[in-house]
Amino acid sequence: MDQEAEEIARCLLQKMADTNEFIQRAAGQSLRAMVENVTLARSLVVLTSAGVYHRNPLIRKYAAEHLSAVLEQIGAEKLLSGTRDSTDMLVHNLVRLAQDSNQDTRFYGRKMVNILMANTKFDAFLKQSLPSYDLQKVMAAIKQQGIEDNDELPSAKGRKVL
Repeated sequence: MDQEAEEIARCLLQKMADTNEFIQRAAGQSLRAMVENVTLARSLVVLTSAGVYHRNPLIRKYAAEHLSAVLEQIGAEKLLSGTRDSTDMLVHNLVRLAQDSNQDTRFYGRKMVNILMANTKFDAFLKQSLPSYDLQKVMAAIKQQGIEDNDELPSAKGRKVL
């Protein structure tokens, strides 16, 4: 399925932005199944290319959500041990997600940056790959807010449970 993954991910992410909740759920389940049935490296590339730079904030949110799950499976050590260019692009995309206009996308972006921050190589790599202004802004936001509520999205915090 690796060969068709990019086209499938693009279509499924587009369907996840649909207003019909049934279609959103079905597209989400299908995207999850696709991510589980392709290699982790391929799903990382596909989700990054199809969703991180999309104009629709919902698509960026869903791409960040699935990208976060893939990142957790791969682990920080393996991600930071890749080639310089691929790691630089990954860190740049994660910082972009951590600064996104959508609150949920920022949550997933910060969560992924926190996963990478656990590794000792990350500080040195981050200083080399990002402009200092972006670096200071993102690190200050992550350290100030952190991810206290790992189980709950920011948009779900204010909802009442019946």
